[in-house]
Amino acid sequence: MDMAKVDSTRALVNHWRIFRIIGVHPPGKRTVWGRHYTAYSMVWNVTFHICIWLSFSVNLLQSNSLETFCESLCVAMPHTLYMLKLINVGRMRGEMIRSHRVLRHLDRRLGCADERRIIVAGIEQAEFIFRTILRGIVCTVTVGIVYMAVASEPTLMYPTWIPWNWRDSSSSYLSTAMLHTTAIMANATAVLNLCTYPGTYLILVSAHTKALALRVSKLRYGTPLPAVRMQAILVGYIHDHQIILRLFKSLERSLSMTGFLQFFSTACAQCTICYFLLFGNVGIMRFMNMLFLLVALTTETLLLCYTAELLCKEGESLLTAVYSCNWLSQSVHFRRLLLLMLARCQNPLILVAGVIVPISMKTFMVVIKGAYTMLTLLNEIRKSSLE
Repeated sequence: MDMAKVDSTRALVNHWRIFRIIGVHPPGKRTVWGRHYTAYSMVWNVTFHICIWLSFSVNLLQSNSLETFCESLCVAMPHTLYMLKLINVGRMRGEMIRSHRVLRHLDRRLGCADERRIIVAGIEQAEFIFRTILRGIVCTVTVGIVYMAVASEPTLMYPTWIPWNWRDSSSSYLSTAMLHTTAIMANATAVLNLCTYPGTYLILVSAHTKALALRVSKLRYGTPLPAVRMQAILVGYIHDHQIILRLFKSLERSLSMTGFLQFFSTACAQCTICYFLLFGNVGIMRFMNMLFLLVALTTETLLLCYTAELLCKEGESLLTAVYSCNWLSQSVHFRRLLLLMLARCQNPLILVAGVIVPISMKTFMVVIKGAYTMLTLLNEIRKSSLE
């Protein structure tokens, strides 16, 4: 990448291309696709999201044992969450697109090669995470396909209710398996985007916060400048910080409710999959299929918590930079401006899910502990039913 011209939104290009494919990011009305995009979006979402959600949900309601209930719940609940996330993306799309202009403005504020390197490193980190999650999802779907291929009896990738008898003949099973697998692959594309786009935005905001901290820490340590010029530079930095705070609040509005639901969904999925794997009578390929699903669901929440923690730490670094700049030799007005920035930096950049739950690695550990607690409860229910 050209270090003289950095574009943070490059890391978001693939996300918005996928959002367009899955029907939540319409193109311009002047194009042929744009004029028919509403119909395209309805067909895509009804076929690949609503229908598969109904099949998962009906199968869950038809569960006749604790094992089948756990197996069905671990796919029905995450899929419900993904549908809510898609609705949320459609609701917040305009605000998210406007944030791209904000990111480009912050790109233009970069003052030296070191700051540009910070942003480039953030872009590369976001792209690496996207590629890694893509490989993981491809592996998960591949294991599911192999599971169907080697199964001793007709089976589908995940427990699903089908309104016709698809086990009677090979042709009926083959057509059903192909339709089911196509729907799963379409949903996997949406899952890839819904898992990674929050982390990409958080990484970009973290990188710009780190670049701002570098600019602030260098105040007055370079070529001596007049007091008025120093004050103008600091005012520009304060304005940059306000922009970052507004961008942070925008992300918090986008992720708050779905983040809270994701914690709950992850805990339930971890609990039910572990119960099914530990106490269910499953073969090796079925075991591997559900194990890959467990890793995928856990990684999604881990990624969100990690990137939110990264942003929080960069906010603390900015606070340290404000303290460490050479403010002792500055004018009184400069010090007052610095105190204003310092007061704002003391509010930590902690994303909050559902008003009360901080998105952090500590919360991720709480989710795992909650899943273990629910697993223990299910085990006690299983023991009491056997007595």
